[in-house]
Amino acid sequence: MTQSTAWDRDTFVHLSGYREVEEVFRRSRDFVIGGTKAGSDEFVHGTLVALDGREHMGRRRALMKMISSDQPWGAEGTLIDDVFARYLAEVVESVEPRDGRVHFDLIPVGRRIIWRLTAAFVGLDNIDDPAQVERFMGLVEPVLEGLTLEYQPEERHAEILVAARENRALIREEMFDPSLARRRALVEKVRAGEASADDLPGDLITSMLGQSDEPDIELIFREMVALLAAAVNNPVSQMAWALDDATPWLDAHPEYRDRITEKEFLGHMVKETMRLHRSSRPHVVRIAVKDTVLETTGREVPQGTWVSLWLQAANRDTTVFGEDANEFDPFRTPLDPSVQPFGIGLGGGAHVCLGRPLLLWDQGDEDAQGLLVKLLRFLLTAGVRPDPEGEQHEGGPEGGRRHDRYDVVMPAPGA
Repeated sequence: MTQSTAWDRDTFVHLSGYREVEEVFRRSRDFVIGGTKAGSDEFVHGTLVALDGREHMGRRRALMKMISSDQPWGAEGTLIDDVFARYLAEVVESVEPRDGRVHFDLIPVGRRIIWRLTAAFVGLDNIDDPAQVERFMGLVEPVLEGLTLEYQPEERHAEILVAARENRALIREEMFDPSLARRRALVEKVRAGEASADDLPGDLITSMLGQSDEPDIELIFREMVALLAAAVNNPVSQMAWALDDATPWLDAHPEYRDRITEKEFLGHMVKETMRLHRSSRPHVVRIAVKDTVLETTGREVPQGTWVSLWLQAANRDTTVFGEDANEFDPFRTPLDPSVQPFGIGLGGGAHVCLGRPLLLWDQGDEDAQGLLVKLLRFLLTAGVRPDPEGEQHEGGPEGGRRHDRYDVVMPAPGA
């Protein structure tokens, strides 16, 4: 189904209660994505975030190897451990300590760390080159605005589209095309019987190349850009929010400080932070494909209605998370045992976030940890905390909660 009316926030039915939001996600045949991304369609058409039904499920199955826990970037891998240590060491080497402490902005450091990890799982090469990292950092922001055009001020749309198109073309020429050529050669060796499919890397480009004898290269590129842009921003801001929540809570509960390396305890903290803070676009949109009545509340939604789902508000619903739902409590138990501790921020139903196994991982032994759990552990064990003399500033689309600056401080080595 395609959109029946123009994107106009005033015509949306706004849902902010947990029950209604969860139901719309669950009823993905009645409430679809198709047509909700008209402004940014040229950037996301045919990608996972813009698909419904069988096509959506087929794409997810094709990418399952990419999110496996045994990949270098997965919960059982050590890529993020090595990358974090490397970039923290670079901070120590480049920043002059003051009063025995190192002061720095966590956001650009976090972006470099997440870029290195994300570039690996989408299949980009030369990702250890610092100049390449900085080059990507400069290119991706305008592209991200193009991917979320509907949420940007209308008076900026023309300017955003020009910059997004230019930078997108540069990402393709400088980064995607050379990596694609190398992975095509690997896939051709498998098809010629010169190598085993088990030896192929699990990254996005390789996985999508293997789907067809005549793969849609433009679609692979669009999927890659969408994943890169989302991954470089959202986990970084969630990392900052986790530190922002954990630090004052641990200060008030010092008896838990000896647990900051424990997988289960850190998992509680990260999930509570994810419930409280929505770092991505402030709401997601669906269209009703027919006249529908919500089972949870009896609300009538006519065919063609645009429905906006306000996920942060839903995750603070006091009827689900208690009267103190706006407060951070790592040991919170939802009043409904069927509700996840992190709420609905990762979506639900058929469109649950593909990267959830990378971000959160409760299976396996103590060393098998999701990305957000590992990042919080690394920060806390290094003694990183918000800098009381610095800035912690939020940016991003109106209604979102994304940091564009988060000054921190940590003990200088040997202090």
